[in-house]
Amino acid sequence: MDTPFTFEQETDLNAWYDQLNSAWQAKIADPNSPESLSLAEAEAYWEAEREYYHDRFLYADIF
Repeated sequence: MDTPFTFEQETDLNAWYDQLNSAWQAKIADPNSPESLSLAEAEAYWEAEREYYHDRFLYADIF
């Protein structure tokens, strides 16, 4: 059974999340950071995969 967070725990968790999110935003804003490069690589891979499946099923004679 899940125990709900206390007000203090929820406040601490929200503060930690905000700090983590702020750090992430700062790192991906720098185009030369490893995080930014990794994100760009993942986005390029996702876009290539999306195009592959889009073209494969768009032009397929299965329907």
